[in-house]
Amino acid sequence: MKSILPPIGLKLKLALLVGILILVIMSSISFLFGIRHEQTLRSEMRKRALRIAQMPGTISLLQLPGVSPWDLSKNTVPLLPQFDPNVLYVLLTDASGKVQATVINRPLLKALLNQEEIESAEKELIAQASGDGGKRLDASRWGSLFPVEVMFEPEGHPRGRVSVGFSLQGMDREIASSRVIAAALTLGFLLLGGVAAFAVASSIIEPISVLTRGMEEVQKGNLAAEVEIPNKDEIGRLAGSFNFMIAGLRERDKIKGTFQRFVSSQVAEKVLGAKAVVLTGERRRASILFSDIRGFTSMSERMAPEEVVSMLNEYFSVMVDILIAHEGILDKYIGDAMMAVFGAPTRHPDDPLRAVRTAIAMQRALVELNEERDRRGAEAIYIGIGIATGDVVAGNIGSEKQMQYSVIGDEVNLAARIQSKSGKEKILICPETFKAVQGMFKTIPLEPMMLKGKSHPVQIYEIIY
Repeated sequence: MKSILPPIGLKLKLALLVGILILVIMSSISFLFGIRHEQTLRSEMRKRALRIAQMPGTISLLQLPGVSPWDLSKNTVPLLPQFDPNVLYVLLTDASGKVQATVINRPLLKALLNQEEIESAEKELIAQASGDGGKRLDASRWGSLFPVEVMFEPEGHPRGRVSVGFSLQGMDREIASSRVIAAALTLGFLLLGGVAAFAVASSIIEPISVLTRGMEEVQKGNLAAEVEIPNKDEIGRLAGSFNFMIAGLRERDKIKGTFQRFVSSQVAEKVLGAKAVVLTGERRRASILFSDIRGFTSMSERMAPEEVVSMLNEYFSVMVDILIAHEGILDKYIGDAMMAVFGAPTRHPDDPLRAVRTAIAMQRALVELNEERDRRGAEAIYIGIGIATGDVVAGNIGSEKQMQYSVIGDEVNLAARIQSKSGKEKILICPETFKAVQGMFKTIPLEPMMLKGKSHPVQIYEIIY
């Protein structure tokens, strides 16, 4: 099942990875430090609330002439909000629970309730803080409160209690502010990390992209594609190796191209593709074609050596193109003669048919070539062709220092002998070739001929084209 999502580039993957790592690390740090910060603030608030609540009891320990400890404590209560702005209320009650002194931090109460008239709110807060009528502090109305109660008993006086309502609104604001700062820092590091990741990824991906484009050019067959990467790191060394590889491929193609000028492309592929070139042979069934220029000796006597070479090059260029078009293999040039093989090293089920068609195409192409030569005042060229089909041995022939891919066997000799009996513009074939192409071409059986190396006359057939 194919993914419907578009592919994600390596640069974006690296940026996402860095972003996720930064997000996880910063979120973890913010979470841990946030918890620690909140615990520290709450502990500090508790200590401050306890200190405020203990002040009336501490003041009551003072022994002033004519002043009772309870009066000292009651006079201290109105001053307590001045020691800490987070004190919302202070209540001083006696042993019976009767309120002896109260104070409300009006500015803080206004901030909590967001209203100017707060007299009724003050009464309600005192009633809830003192537990009058079984009422309890309403956290949703008064905000986050931390109530603290401290008992004290002045010497020789009844027991009392101090209740302090410590507002946590300031702490909550500080915690919220810390979280906002942590989130901003996380976002800042995320953006900074993303930019840094893109920069680092670009320094890695761009050279890789250059290498990729170079490889795509090589895949298209462009061996002139080299890459220029100034980096001295591993990617730079990879680029150097790539350029070295391209130089090697160019050298290989140069050698291959030069090699193919001396042997056929099929033989070149076979030799270059082999792990080792050895002197071995294999039995193949093939069709052998020999062609030879008639009257070449007398022609060459009438021509300068340079003209002879020019004529042969012109003639062979036309013949070899025809041979390649029919996927035959040029085995060798023998002076003005040419030997071709159909069936080694590349085999086709219709090799005899290909050989005959090649011979016909060669004779017809020679007619056109002679018309062109006649217009130039050059002498006409006529060839005779012989074809034989049978088992041959194909392989590398020669020595370890110099060898040639070729075919040997009686059928090779037979094709050469038949060609020698062929006249101008004639195509002669052996009985095996005739059997393979019988009914495909018009043929004429000739009188059996005695051929060199044969003990009995051989039946020969002429192709009429």
